Amino acid sequence: MQVEYVLKNTSFFYFRNHYRFNFNDEIRYLGDDGITRNLERVQVRAGYEHVFNNQWSLGIAESYATERTRNILFNELYIRQVNAIGKIRFGQRATLEHVVRWPGSNNGRIKFRADLDRNFTIGRKDIRPRISYELFYNLNYEPQKQQSNNQRLVDRARLRLEVMYVLNQKFSATPYFADQMDFTGVAPVSNAAGEIIKPAAKQNAYLPIWGLDLRYVLFQGGKPFSRTIPTAPSE
Repeated sequence: MQVEYVLKNTSFFYFRNHYRFNFNDEIRYLGDDGITRNLERVQVRAGYEHVFNNQWSLGIAESYATERTRNILFNELYIRQVNAIGKIRFGQRATLEHVVRWPGSNNGRIKFRADLDRNFTIGRKDIRPRISYELFYNLNYEPQKQQSNNQRLVDRARLRLEVMYVLNQKFSATPYFADQMDFTGVAPVSNAAGEIIKPAAKQNAYLPIWGLDLRYVLFQGGKPFSRTIPTAPSE
């Protein structure tokens, strides 16, 4: 669920909460019974996005996530650009992210996302299908450690399909499906004599994700007005 407060110049503040459920029995969940039985992560995010014009915006955000075995803080700075080709919109976003994990180590990431969407009117309701693709690149602060654990430059790739249903000028719902691939490395295995019996290897982990985004928008002055950016919740 994301709540936004849009200023007259269409820049906006936002707050977002996110709940991740996982039905893999090997995952350690936040709770053991009830609704928390399959709850893997709770995450909150707050940010501000300054809109310069109908094409460019710059944003900053802080996110905090908690899991059964760790906590994570995300510090983000991103830039967004939107163009129109006829009735189709083409959006791009680049993000620089500093990730703090405890227990665990810190690292940076660079993310690039591109998306295509178009608005349609069915009856009196507007819908907006969209396809997006995002790449996550690792910025390891300890290059020697990266080599030893066989960490790869590209950390993750995510293909997302969604359809936004605009219920009114303030509220929208967006069901989506994401096809996520995590690119990891397996460290070499040695015997008691220190001889490598199984070399390091690359490993890919596929994760299908189904979700629902809800967005509620508050406008300065109370009366809704048009805006170009953003074209989607600030996920």
